[in-house]
Amino acid sequence: VLPVQPNGLHHMGLSGVVLGVVGNQIIIAGGNNFPEGLPWEGGVKKYYDQVFVYDVKGDTLIMADSSVRLPGKVAYAAIAQLNDGIFYAGGENEKGPLTNVYLIQKNSKNGVAIVNWPDLPEALTNAVAVATSNAVYVLGGATKNGVSDKVWAIYLNDINAGWKYVSTMPQPTAFAAAVFAQGQVYIMGGRKKGTDGISEIYNQVFAWNIVNNSWSKKAPLPYVVSAATAVALPDQILFIGGDKGVVFHEVEMLASKIAATNDLVVKNNLVTIKNKLQQTHPGFSKDILAYNLTTNTWRSFAQLTVAAPVTTYAFIFNHKIILPAGEVKPGVRTPLIQLGTINK
Repeated sequence: VLPVQPNGLHHMGLSGVVLGVVGNQIIIAGGNNFPEGLPWEGGVKKYYDQVFVYDVKGDTLIMADSSVRLPGKVAYAAIAQLNDGIFYAGGENEKGPLTNVYLIQKNSKNGVAIVNWPDLPEALTNAVAVATSNAVYVLGGATKNGVSDKVWAIYLNDINAGWKYVSTMPQPTAFAAAVFAQGQVYIMGGRKKGTDGISEIYNQVFAWNIVNNSWSKKAPLPYVVSAATAVALPDQILFIGGDKGVVFHEVEMLASKIAATNDLVVKNNLVTIKNKLQQTHPGFSKDILAYNLTTNTWRSFAQLTVAAPVTTYAFIFNHKIILPAGEVKPGVRTPLIQLGTINK
């Protein structure tokens, strides 16, 4: 679990953390939660800049350092694992989407250093990022005014040259899952909020051939889903969890009706219904799906055994899947750091 807080209380958990591997250590940083009450209780979302650095001994994480801070508070950044550290771009804080880009890496004293990279051309939150041997790509994300369909690239042999616009996705997408597998970028699920405040949630899967700059439609997910995460294995992609959107859509519809009425009695009744929906939320998908890269097919692979987190990022370390923190119900975060072993 995440460490005990300075006040001695157990950690309430974080959503939208920056995480990955630096050297032989695991980093979990940033994120947000509602420390003073859930959203419908008047609680305000709080963002963080704290960095937790863990040593790994077998299947155990041991806190090595919690003194480091990110350059700014951030949650929901686009994250990619590089050979020399963790790339993160954009995200948001109390003021909205961000343009900042950083690399968390080792410093000369075997501690952690955070290096500034050129800013994104536009502020993005809930975008996705993938790294190849020569570039990092940032795809989609929510802007201040809508949802992006752009793909931006920064080339590792000339980082100072900044970002280049390289492609347009088949549809504007935020809250997707993405991996780089067998030479292509796969982007799966996600959603796009409309001007009426109602989101279209996707089951589409697209593969982007970087060399040809061409997009192909792959077998869709068996259901619409957003805010999931995924990891690439040699012959398949594992797609983990996500929000299938049933309650999410009902809450959006109610929020739209609340905004549209001036009748205080009606408004209060709708608010009560909306709050009740969020309070009784059943939790997110525990499904883990496997996509076969050769046959272009999906199958059920496994089930998460504890509360399923969304808005987190899974990664592979020592042949195990690490799935830290995340949101498990509206406004509720988990402090659990889950570890998955793949049995052949």
